[in-house]
Amino acid sequence: MMIVFFKVALLLSFGMFFIPKKIKYNLGLALHLLLIISTTSWAWQVLTGDTLTLELGITTWSGPIKLVIDPLSAYFMLIINIICFCGILYANGYLKPYLPKKRSVFISLHLFSFLWLHGAMLLVVSVQDGIAFLLAWELMSLFSFILVIFEAQKESTLKTGINYLLQMHLGFALIMLGFLIAANQTGDLSFEGISKFFSQSNNTPLFLVFFAGFGIKAGFIPFHSWLPRAHPAAPSHVSGVMSGVMIKMGIYGIFRISTLLENDLQMIGIIVLSAGIVSGLLGVIMAIMQHDLKRLLAYHSIENIGIIGIGIGIGILGKANGETTMMILGWGGALLHTLNHALFKSLLFFTAGNVFYATHKINMDHLGGLAKNMRLTAISFLIGALAISGIPPFNGFISEFLIYSGIIHHMSGSVFSSSILSVVSILSLVLIGGLCIYCFTKAFGLSFLGTRREEHSHPVKEVPAIMLIPAFLLIVCMLAIGLIPSFFVNQVIIVLQTFTDNSFSIEPLMHSLNSVSQVNIILLVIIAAIVGLRAWQQSLVKVTTGPTWGCGYTAGDFRHQYTPTSYADSLRELADPVIQYRRIYKSFDEHEIFPPPKKFQTENNDLVEEKTILSWVHLIVNNLPKAGIAQSGVINHYLMYPMLFLLLIGFLILINVL
Repeated sequence: MMIVFFKVALLLSFGMFFIPKKIKYNLGLALHLLLIISTTSWAWQVLTGDTLTLELGITTWSGPIKLVIDPLSAYFMLIINIICFCGILYANGYLKPYLPKKRSVFISLHLFSFLWLHGAMLLVVSVQDGIAFLLAWELMSLFSFILVIFEAQKESTLKTGINYLLQMHLGFALIMLGFLIAANQTGDLSFEGISKFFSQSNNTPLFLVFFAGFGIKAGFIPFHSWLPRAHPAAPSHVSGVMSGVMIKMGIYGIFRISTLLENDLQMIGIIVLSAGIVSGLLGVIMAIMQHDLKRLLAYHSIENIGIIGIGIGIGILGKANGETTMMILGWGGALLHTLNHALFKSLLFFTAGNVFYATHKINMDHLGGLAKNMRLTAISFLIGALAISGIPPFNGFISEFLIYSGIIHHMSGSVFSSSILSVVSILSLVLIGGLCIYCFTKAFGLSFLGTRREEHSHPVKEVPAIMLIPAFLLIVCMLAIGLIPSFFVNQVIIVLQTFTDNSFSIEPLMHSLNSVSQVNIILLVIIAAIVGLRAWQQSLVKVTTGPTWGCGYTAGDFRHQYTPTSYADSLRELADPVIQYRRIYKSFDEHEIFPPPKKFQTENNDLVEEKTILSWVHLIVNNLPKAGIAQSGVINHYLMYPMLFLLLIGFLILINVL
């Protein structure tokens, strides 16, 4: 019955193009609910029972497509459904200003693509056949591209979309290459074929091919260059879903491949761990230097992908050393952080969307003082900032606690060289966490506190309630994980036990998590008591409002506040190896008695991207004019080119090259 719901939802989506504009959203919401109901029932059935196999009723040249839902698939299905549900709810309010401006066909295409992105991600995590997986992967990239270019009338948005699509196709090509390499040796174009290949051959080369392909989607450095461009360009409900779950499809792929590994585990574990550390550190450093709020959040996605990578690397090292506890803690922390990041990052993107909805600005140079008029949005953003920084009693602390526990467990019983690796991992996580707090004090303080840095063309007020409901739902989920972590960690362990033959005693871990739960509950009660006491005290006195306190100096104006540049200036010199910092400023001339108005601007460019990717792009672009010599304009030359090509082919055949 549920497979009928799934197929009906996708088929009815084509009706989006034939109904009045005012009911398109209602149809989209209903179809999303059909997808959520059907796939959530499958996921629950699997997590409480056994693997589920379903016939989709579609046949490719490799045979009928089957949905094979195991606990890992079910876990990711639930994450996808939670975030896509919140995303479609948020879209109701966010899209309303665009309805009078956009033609009906563009609204239809957007809602249609949003639904099919949801469906494609569900297919990605539930098919095992290589052809079906690649088809679902390509559909996911195509529909996310359409969503990114929602405002395609802007040249910069269209360029960003094309850049995104090209990089997604590069990742697709690498994943397809990985499947073909495995199939060439085993004759099986599926994940089962990859498992057979790993049992017969050296694992490192093929794993690196898959890691690069899936790493582009996930945003590991140096495969990250699309991410800080696409997220700010896309509408906020799309950014929330892309950062919350779409990039996790890369994590799903890496995790799925990691569970199939048979040898070279020590080397592969160190590679993944190193990639995670580099992505985490560079991601948060580059986030601190940003002025655009959504771009800052995009770089934080890279940072959190790095934390997940650290967890996966720890899990692989645990498998390499036969340490089941270390493997469960590392992989468990990575999987739980995948859920946690989906929750708090989508929350942060939705609240950033609220800021844009209310002010039509997203650059922190033009924001400030929004907490006075957007109190609920400010509180929601603050909760998301605390969670992403790993501060109790929220969910980010729990997943990082598991990863820390895995590293410490490894360090307690390992040789000296492995202990050094563990120390580096712990120090990296500590540094990432500290820099994350530094970054979000900047993001929250400059956006919501102080006074506004620029006059707005219209009064700033809180967004409609429908745009706050998703934030409330996400906060409830985040608090649930923080307050009853043992339940959620137990579900993660159920997923992981399908990948290990060794028994794992969960009692010590559950005891620790229960202690954490008790502390978090006490902390939340104390916070609630302080807030309640303050509200009671203020109810007894007359409360007056005034301008933000100017630290005893009231003669200045908003220009004397911190700016994004000045706030991050203390870190700038340390970030010079990875950030290309440039001042755009024309100094005063000594002969200018009455100088004209001057402007000061700074730019922070990603030096890693510049050296690893753009250097090749610049080289190709600079040499393209040299190829213009072939365009002589003489018809005889153009007729000669195919003749020369045929002669070359004939020569290669003659010498047995072809």
